[in-house]
Amino acid sequence: MKKLQLFILALLVGTISANAQLREASPTAGESSNSQNALFDLLYTIDIGVNGTIGANGNAGILFLDGQYWISAWASDAIHVLDASGAFVETFTIPGITGTRAMTTDGTSVYIGTAGTQIYDVDPVSRSINAIINVTSSADARMVTYDETLDGGSGGFWIGSFSNDIASVDMSGNELSVIDAATHGTAIYGGAIDNISPGGPFLWIHNQGVSQDLITQLDPATGIPTGVEYDFAIDQPAGSTGIAGGLIISDEVDPSAIALVGVCQGTPSDLIFAVELIEAAGVDDNSISNFSLYPNPASRGTVSIETADQGAKQVTIFDVLGKTVLSTTLEGTELNISSLQEGVYMVQVIQNSATATKKLIVK
Repeated sequence: MKKLQLFILALLVGTISANAQLREASPTAGESSNSQNALFDLLYTIDIGVNGTIGANGNAGILFLDGQYWISAWASDAIHVLDASGAFVETFTIPGITGTRAMTTDGTSVYIGTAGTQIYDVDPVSRSINAIINVTSSADARMVTYDETLDGGSGGFWIGSFSNDIASVDMSGNELSVIDAATHGTAIYGGAIDNISPGGPFLWIHNQGVSQDLITQLDPATGIPTGVEYDFAIDQPAGSTGIAGGLIISDEVDPSAIALVGVCQGTPSDLIFAVELIEAAGVDDNSISNFSLYPNPASRGTVSIETADQGAKQVTIFDVLGKTVLSTTLEGTELNISSLQEGVYMVQVIQNSATATKKLIVK
């Protein structure tokens, strides 16, 4: 694995023309690329147009749901379903929605942005609108990514569009915070919130900068780029060019990793690509036999930490900024977490020279 996590922790202490009928490009270019591709492993690339069923171009939004990709055609009402290998499954529409640019999920609903001032709450089974969230913000919803930690743990969204402001909004669309366009300096198409990487949280922006297909890492607290970027233009197949489309983070597309998964609005064909964000073991490492942490989410003052070996274990809890908020040697199984505020934490357990880490949500 490339040393992305270590690099992130250390940081914390020519325009491509586009046919408007095929690729939706930002009207302004971003700053020049300062990519660190050597830090990332490209897991795979899928040619969306290879089977000729959905068309090689005009696709932008992406979601991975129940083992399948949802890929949206940004200039129509079509959403295409591909299997995990990229083979065509079906095309469907959601009545009342057209021009889908972004899709995200909280595990129950799918939320869709169409580059406007509304976020659509969609039932993924019936493929119909549950509700419409009207956004009251300086930002538009071309990028939409669900963040469970916003609004004191009640959840919300990060939204943005091209070289304009980024905002966080609550589940009703009310603005919580704003990142000024001059601060983030990106040309946003897609984005994904990252509450799992060490040293985070981070907001990854699929950025139509000078190379036109960058994934740029921001600090969501300040909106300032961290300096970490991945440039898919460098890794595109020979003879291919493209610009940034949708972006998600998924722990399902590859069993070995949690991945950043993006759409490249490409020529001659649109592409799906995935790069390793964290090795799967980096978040849910079962090197400690039968490691369990419950209840999770936790709403009371204790959690149980169990392993196959009932001996003593060193437990350290980190907040989303990587700060140690609790460290103790646990002799039994019950850990007092009454001192923790609502939020998302990483719980690291060390026992007999083995280490395991799990995410904990406190409500």
